Amino acid sequence: MDAEALCPSDLGLILSYRCQCRCAHCIYNCGPDWRDWIAEHEITLALRSALNFGSPFQVHITGGEPFLRFDLLKRAVQVAARLGIPVYVETNAAWCVNERLTEQRFSELYREGLQAVLISCSPFHAAHVPLKRTLLAMRVASEVFGATRVMVYLPEWLKMISTFSIDRPVSLEEYTRTYGRAETAALFWRRYGLISGGRSGYRLGDLVAGHPPQYFSSAVCRYEILYAPHSHFDLYGNFIPGFCGGLSVGNWHDLPTLKDNFLAGRYSTLIRTLIEEGPYGLYCLACSQYGYAAREEGYVGKCHLCVDVRRHLVEKGDFDELKPAEFYDHI
Repeated sequence: MDAEALCPSDLGLILSYRCQCRCAHCIYNCGPDWRDWIAEHEITLALRSALNFGSPFQVHITGGEPFLRFDLLKRAVQVAARLGIPVYVETNAAWCVNERLTEQRFSELYREGLQAVLISCSPFHAAHVPLKRTLLAMRVASEVFGATRVMVYLPEWLKMISTFSIDRPVSLEEYTRTYGRAETAALFWRRYGLISGGRSGYRLGDLVAGHPPQYFSSAVCRYEILYAPHSHFDLYGNFIPGFCGGLSVGNWHDLPTLKDNFLAGRYSTLIRTLIEEGPYGLYCLACSQYGYAAREEGYVGKCHLCVDVRRHLVEKGDFDELKPAEFYDHI
């Protein structure tokens, strides 16, 4: 392994997994049932630890929904700015209930050093957040930060969602009634580009064909674990590689030691299995040692297989890699 491993260029700091929404596609299984928030002093520890990456990176403050604790969000922006780390925030805009509040909060964060805003826009968010709040967030953020510093993921959904309503949440069932299951499956899985980890394999997998575990036998996770440009530190100290919710490569509090171990190839059994053999290798291990049985309906992606195997393993033993454990309770 080379020194570029475990050095994301875009690091997310998860302040909490708590969110107003429980989106069907969420790869981190966020929702209103989560309670914990990062301690204020841990924000500084996390961002100082990230300086050990040794290569340029930016930070996005995220969740859950970070605007649910504006005090902690503001503190995170202050710390990142003080450390000279480029920083932006991700939001679902559910909190943008009026123009005054929206402008006040964006302006305050801008003064503290926030450089950009990413606003989520998808059929899955719109099932909980009226589009008019998304549009308000986009307009006000553009006025405060400038249009080039406001990102929408993904803007092409704005028009389609608006054909249903901008004033109320739009249920996912409205898509299947309007477009049929086959076209809705194509819209969600191909056009949006769903990742089958987290909830999506369970909540949206019935729209597409499932496959047996062997179908994913050649799919390893070396890139996702070692070289993903987008990774996260969470409030519990977990270093979550790529988009692998519920999987920790180690504790970010001691990032130099963690990187040294990975540089020397010192991985835990579960991490080594995923790097070298992928989710199918993890499936074989779980079957032979922990009594796992494959789902009759199959799996819609390698990440779906991985999460389902890990969901079983977390009930069978104390695995440091399968954290936070609550992830598996909120699918």
